[in-house]
Amino acid sequence: MPQDRVRSPIPELTELQLKCLEDFWNRKPVKQIAADLGISEAWVHKNLMTIRRQLNVGSSADAAMIVFGSKTGSIKNYYYRETDLSDVPELTDQVLAHSNAIFGAAASDRALINNLGVGRTLGAIFAVAIGVIAGLVLMLQSAIGIHALMEALGY
Repeated sequence: MPQDRVRSPIPELTELQLKCLEDFWNRKPVKQIAADLGISEAWVHKNLMTIRRQLNVGSSADAAMIVFGSKTGSIKNYYYRETDLSDVPELTDQVLAHSNAIFGAAASDRALINNLGVGRTLGAIFAVAIGVIAGLVLMLQSAIGIHALMEALGY
């Protein structure tokens, strides 16, 4: 197959699109990219969106990685930064028992929200439920009474 018929995996981008993407890759804010290129911020966003669509990626950072690779100091290192955190060790029974003791002590130091106890709490819930039901019955009876009054008055 002739070399000129082989299609590049990266579509042809305009010079403006490449400049917008390169400045984005170099961590310039959109406002600065627009000022440097003498275009509006909306036009910068439009160019970046067109590039994302052409490359079929979800972010401009992914598009820049495809076009420019992983240069040192690039946006890849800025957005996809590795952390210094060590791997999380597997929890053993001893570690779990220790953490339960710590959290149990911390929880017992706080004042209780409910000082009533289980029986009184359930009683209070039951009393509130009965009150709600009684209120609904009274509203229904009021509505029936108003309806009857309106009929008696001929409305």
